[in-house]
Amino acid sequence: MNLASAERLTIPRAVVEETAEALREYGEHGCEGLVLWVGRIVDKGTVTDARVTHCVVPPQRSIRSEDGVGYFVSSETLFELNRVLSERQLRLLAQVHSHPTDAYHSSTDDRYAIVTAQGGFSIVVPDFGKHAEDPKTWAAYRLGPDGWTPLTADTAARCIQVVEGA
Repeated sequence: MNLASAERLTIPRAVVEETAEALREYGEHGCEGLVLWVGRIVDKGTVTDARVTHCVVPPQRSIRSEDGVGYFVSSETLFELNRVLSERQLRLLAQVHSHPTDAYHSSTDDRYAIVTAQGGFSIVVPDFGKHAEDPKTWAAYRLGPDGWTPLTADTAARCIQVVEGA
């Protein structure tokens, strides 16, 4: 099974809360933050889920200048992440990062995405993550053959589901 075959992304509420906390911590310093959601592809017979099991806050260098804000994750960090995911038979399912104001996928987000598998998700949270627990405030995108495609609010509500428990 591959990520492109997943019809839903399911995230435990605890992972959303941990993600929100991490994004707010970066935001308190006026910086964007990045969190990665990892898990497994699960075939439930009638639907295939990309099921998030936990989040990873990778070591990152915050960038803040007159040109804007951002973050940088080293190639060594990405190599180590891939090694650990492979050992644990997990997959990188989604990248989640914050913006200072509006939630949208910038050209920089497109160019330097960490998720590169077709069907992967990218979620942008507005206001440095102040209200990150509310999926209605997120801008959600999915990687297709032609790049990152924005999900409409209806599509996002249908295919990105926050669930209680694990």
